[in-house]
Amino acid sequence: MHSNPRVSLSTNPALRSLTATAAVAAIAVAAFAGCGGRPKQAAKPAPGAEEAAYLQTVQLTPGPVEAAQNFLNHTVTTVYGAVTNSGKRTVRNLEINLTFSDIEGKPIEHRTATPIGDNDPPLKPGETRQFQLSFDQVPDTWNQAPPRMAPAKVILAEE
Repeated sequence: MHSNPRVSLSTNPALRSLTATAAVAAIAVAAFAGCGGRPKQAAKPAPGAEEAAYLQTVQLTPGPVEAAQNFLNHTVTTVYGAVTNSGKRTVRNLEINLTFSDIEGKPIEHRTATPIGDNDPPLKPGETRQFQLSFDQVPDTWNQAPPRMAPAKVILAEE
């Protein structure tokens, strides 16, 4: 068996002095780093807070609605519209909520759609883009009017 040499700090004054000096230096560096040694950065908003606030700058304009039969003889409803980015950031992804109503104006169906997805070009500030969204099986009691649309979630491009 090999024996491991052990160094005792209590019997070696040079090591004891070196260890104490290193400990004092480490404490000084830690104190300097935590006590204003660096300029403080402005606090970043909570994750998602900026995106949630940015939803106010996204305008949705409803367009016409069409219904057609597909090859399986099911009715497919297509909603047309436009989205405008009136903010100062580029939108990389946009999810919207659509609410279909009955003839009395009462909501009967809620859907979510993505007019600007990962495979679409980003929507730049000031830009307006047309979109069309297709839905299967919209309730028969739907009033045939364009659904109410509201931006639900946005992902902004990195600056």
